[in-house]
Amino acid sequence: MTRKEIKAARELLNLRYYGGKCHVPSNLIRPWLKEDEVFKEELSCREMINSILIYGGSCAEDAYQYKRYLKPYTEKGTYHDGLITKERLAELIEEQKADIAKAQIGFAGYDSEGCSYNYCKFADEI
Repeated sequence: MTRKEIKAARELLNLRYYGGKCHVPSNLIRPWLKEDEVFKEELSCREMINSILIYGGSCAEDAYQYKRYLKPYTEKGTYHDGLITKERLAELIEEQKADIAKAQIGFAGYDSEGCSYNYCKFADEI
């Protein structure tokens, strides 16, 4: 999924559960269906995968980036609470690799603190 597709999917979830408003009192929020919770986590995971790939990191299981940023999506008791199976995570990685392969990625420069930034233009943004 590209950045635009992820944003559109998030907006649909917000519309379904919050009526399009992000800040609704908790007593007015509909309870989330399990499949929508998983889908929401998948969107977040896709963004993390994109970030790792854009900066030249590895999504291989033995890589630091995988252990630090992706593995928590599959583990119970973490912030993400293991909503995504390892098999599904592998599928998401492959899907995002295919989208990133069609994107333009480049070095965007440094900020005032010396951190470097890359940019990514997906095929639907070019």
